Amino acid sequence: MKVKSLSSKETSHLAAVLGSEITKTKSLVVLGLVGDLGAGKTTFTKSLVKALGSKKKVTSPTFLIMRKFVLKNKRNVYHIDAYRVTAHDLAHLGVKEILKSPNIVVVEWADKVKHLLPKGTIWINLRHGKKENERYLTFNRR
Repeated sequence: MKVKSLSSKETSHLAAVLGSEITKTKSLVVLGLVGDLGAGKTTFTKSLVKALGSKKKVTSPTFLIMRKFVLKNKRNVYHIDAYRVTAHDLAHLGVKEILKSPNIVVVEWADKVKHLLPKGTIWINLRHGKKENERYLTFNRR
């Protein structure tokens, strides 16, 4: 499915809608975000984590690599930034174990570690449009 967003507010709304759907499931959910710098990956993630019920401020974990958010329902959300790491690095951080539990895992720059992500990952490709705030989001499950 391909969606056009004309603003960061619209991108945030799309993430919130997806977040409300994710809250209905109790199984592992993995989102692989792909896109150039400034395409909206972190904006999308901030709104998604907020929609899932976290009160914590979401910032890009570029230098921390991974952040964990514990929701009211005791479910964990992991926000991973794979820009500076390899799948091998993530394996050392325990990502394989995280992917075995009913967590919600959001991976920015997921294409860099795609062979680590499980079948059924929801891939979200964010691309710049022609206008300054225009974005195209493509959603695939594979």
